[in-house]
Amino acid sequence: MNKLLLNDIMIRNKVNSSRIQVYHHRPFPISNIVDVLYPLFHDDYVYDDFIKMINTADHIFCAYDQFEHRCVGCALINNASKKGGLYVMLFGVRQSNQHHGVGTLLLKAIIRWAHQTGHTFIYLHVHVDNFKAIGLYEKVGFRKNEYLTDFYWLTSKQNPHAFRMVLLL
Repeated sequence: MNKLLLNDIMIRNKVNSSRIQVYHHRPFPISNIVDVLYPLFHDDYVYDDFIKMINTADHIFCAYDQFEHRCVGCALINNASKKGGLYVMLFGVRQSNQHHGVGTLLLKAIIRWAHQTGHTFIYLHVHVDNFKAIGLYEKVGFRKNEYLTDFYWLTSKQNPHAFRMVLLL
């Protein structure tokens, strides 16, 4: 395959930004958020605790696919401090929509909104073995800030360690 053809295929496989729209606090039914995030995190949270997280999030961002008519990515975010920080509690993209640019689009929208609204940093925790997520976060500017031993001790993870990653705005 020549280089031009390969690049054309790669571009077509990426998300068309007009197809995916990112919304902040749009009143999607809670089932839409659950449908995206719970399959990704069901091993780590009891369902009722998961619902409580959604209901107590200060900010909910959803990437909505206009063609599929469904949410394909979501982020639950809390105000972290009086110093203008935000904490990403949960972030995920449907398995079937991963590797198409949805996560990058969603994170960039969150970062743009955070900057426009005067926030000074965003941070999150990620499992040390979640290389796909770490790569995505680093791609948009997050940096590993701290290694946290036994951060996920209450979960079923074999290796319960995490990185705190921070993005300064």
